[in-house]
Amino acid sequence: MVTTAMFLCVLSYFFLMAAAIKPRIFEPRIFDKEATGFGPIFEEEPLDTVYAEDSPENKISMNCRVRANPPAIIKWWLNNWEIKLMEQPDEHFSLVGGNLLITNPEKSKHAGKYVCVANNVYGTVISKEASVKFGYLNQFPTDEREPVNVKEGQGAVLLCSPPSRYPSEVMFRWIYNDFPNFILPDQRRFVSQTTGNLYIAKVEASDVGNYSCFVSSPTIGKSVFSMPIPLIPQIEKEVKRYPADIRVKFPKTYALVAQNITLECFALGNPLPHIRWRKLDADLPPNYEVSMNGALLHLLNVQYEDEGSYECETLNVKGMDWYRQWLYVEGAPEWAEHINDTEKDVGSELTLRCVAVGKPQPWIRWLKDGYSYGKGELKFSSLTFEDSGMYQCIAENEWGTIYASAELRVVSCAPTFIYNPVKKVLLGAENGRVVIECKPRAAPKPKFIWKRGSELLTNSSRMLIWDDGSLEILNATKSDEGSYTCYAENDRGKSNSTGTLTITEATKITEAPSDTEAVVGDSRVLQCSASYDPSLDITFIWTVDSYVINFYTDFEHYEQLMGHEHSGDLLIKNIQVRHAGHYTCTAQTIVDNATAEAEVFVKG
Repeated sequence: MVTTAMFLCVLSYFFLMAAAIKPRIFEPRIFDKEATGFGPIFEEEPLDTVYAEDSPENKISMNCRVRANPPAIIKWWLNNWEIKLMEQPDEHFSLVGGNLLITNPEKSKHAGKYVCVANNVYGTVISKEASVKFGYLNQFPTDEREPVNVKEGQGAVLLCSPPSRYPSEVMFRWIYNDFPNFILPDQRRFVSQTTGNLYIAKVEASDVGNYSCFVSSPTIGKSVFSMPIPLIPQIEKEVKRYPADIRVKFPKTYALVAQNITLECFALGNPLPHIRWRKLDADLPPNYEVSMNGALLHLLNVQYEDEGSYECETLNVKGMDWYRQWLYVEGAPEWAEHINDTEKDVGSELTLRCVAVGKPQPWIRWLKDGYSYGKGELKFSSLTFEDSGMYQCIAENEWGTIYASAELRVVSCAPTFIYNPVKKVLLGAENGRVVIECKPRAAPKPKFIWKRGSELLTNSSRMLIWDDGSLEILNATKSDEGSYTCYAENDRGKSNSTGTLTITEATKITEAPSDTEAVVGDSRVLQCSASYDPSLDITFIWTVDSYVINFYTDFEHYEQLMGHEHSGDLLIKNIQVRHAGHYTCTAQTIVDNATAEAEVFVKG
């Protein structure tokens, strides 16, 4: 009689077998999510957003798209507080599908960290954290700027003194006299994208004029420029020469692996200094470029081995200057191993593990249904139904955070042999070892009983029932032939499966190969014959020093002689020194095998 529990177990196993088996990190079964329903899966998660404070666009959209069966309920949290859109309307917040729309955003109310929370009957998952920040770029002060008086041929530095801003990444340019007459940097003039200052290696009479620092923020689409700074060259009867003097120095720099980084170096001096770069204790990386007459060193697709001390050297006929600083290469987390959806039997063991690489080494923490659930590995010694749910492992270091999500489903069912019965036809060799597997689908793990016919089998010196249900018979004889039945039972039900064991004649080597000597160019035959059960087929396999001889590819020197069905002699042709070694003949049937060995010595 098929019970409901047995039916559900069979149904669950059917879905399991029908599912395409994907590569996975640990052993548990992968279930067919589309057929059985599944927990939430993020298809789109919110992203960090910078909103310009004076933007004409008065809306921010935080996107969240989720696939789930049954459909998930979407909620949003801001700074660890739920945005309760269901209970009361809000003049600023609204839901469009799963997306959160913020209308007329205000910095005091809406800046912060947002997460999307998705829930259905299978559990809860939380999206990556996304920040909303308000970008701005203040105006320069309207005070007049002091003029810069400098001797002709001498170097000059015009300070930008940029206004406060967010984000800090902006682009600096300089206006000469009138907008939009921008200065084009060259060997004599350089604009630092770190300080914003304008550096003139040697001032010429033609440089007289007004200079304004122009700051652009691509993120918020805004630009501002300073009050003009008058530059007044003092004309000299005899222009002096000045030694190279580095004024633009790259700071201690952190580069992220696989990204690009630019190092700046620029010197004042007359004549114009020459700039060159080197990496201490190693060559410059192969993926580098130098531009702006040597002032910029671009490292493309930075790798960990590019880390090290970089040196900028400048020189002219009056003198040399150099600067050295360390470049650190680090990396955001990436998954080396992570969890996948899985189904496990109640009462079984399970270890959930995620491994991430990065620099510094990422740390791992866990969420279960949205709540903190520990660090490192998760180990379950005996799974319960309460352990079912949505699990997320989170790897993070100072450069980033990554999430991996998976559903754990703990199941139970009565034993069933429908998809994995005991083999109907069982074969064993006389005086050999026979193992009859018994692997029903069952949860929790069942107890096993074996019978031969109506005889109950117990552990003895020749018979052993393994913990996984398999039956082992040692030194099998004809008297062990018969019908064997495995009975499996747990608290959900019981079932059994039967197979018939036949003991065949053991395979034996009747003519073994003999040790032999040969001279290079000779041929030799190594004999190998065997007796075996006439109901079976036999195959002869030859190896030399553990290398299996392939008679299709090694035909120039090896040939198998099939004189009669009981033999598989080996012919070695045109012997070379490399053919010396330890030869093994294996007579193989589907039930057992026998081997014999010989040494071949070659004189060259």
